[in-house]
Amino acid sequence: MRWGYALILTVLLGGEGLALSAGDFKTAYDLLRNGLCALRITCLLPADMIYPADWRGDVEARLSRSREVLLIGDVRDLQPVIAYLDDWLRTADPTRKQARPQVFAVVPQEQLVWLRGWTENPEIAPLVKVVASSNENEPLGVVARIGLPLVILDNQAVYLPSWWQLEGPTLRQVLTWGRLLVDQIRAAQERKKEVK
Repeated sequence: MRWGYALILTVLLGGEGLALSAGDFKTAYDLLRNGLCALRITCLLPADMIYPADWRGDVEARLSRSREVLLIGDVRDLQPVIAYLDDWLRTADPTRKQARPQVFAVVPQEQLVWLRGWTENPEIAPLVKVVASSNENEPLGVVARIGLPLVILDNQAVYLPSWWQLEGPTLRQVLTWGRLLVDQIRAAQERKKEVK
């Protein structure tokens, strides 16, 4: 029921072709949520909020400032981000080269080949940590098979490929989970180096 209210409000305030900017939408939603609760109409609207994000104005802008990028899910759904990162990682511009981010990716085992160009390039490979697992009981294996593509940028934002932005307590939990996942990927890569 609570998410039903949020969905209706999203559609009423503009839906996918959002007329308001993301900041204005968030402010309007917070005011409406707190107002409805203060007037004792309903306090059921969730603190979490999902609203459309613009690729060029928001996602790409954040991506260009990110020092760490975590990609989770099906590679095909993450193509805009992967294409942007590939261009950035292969840049010849010395200024841009210094600002390249560390990229972590968790993908299904059968999609590792999609990212082979990164992992086999000696210049790019140190910046990219790609993990996949065929072991169904291993946490990375579970994450890779969830099928919900996520992009986490410097613990600042989480996006799905249709560019819906999350705000609120759930976002903070997802970011904490993302940080733990990055640590697990680093540990897995270190173990791989030790075995070699």
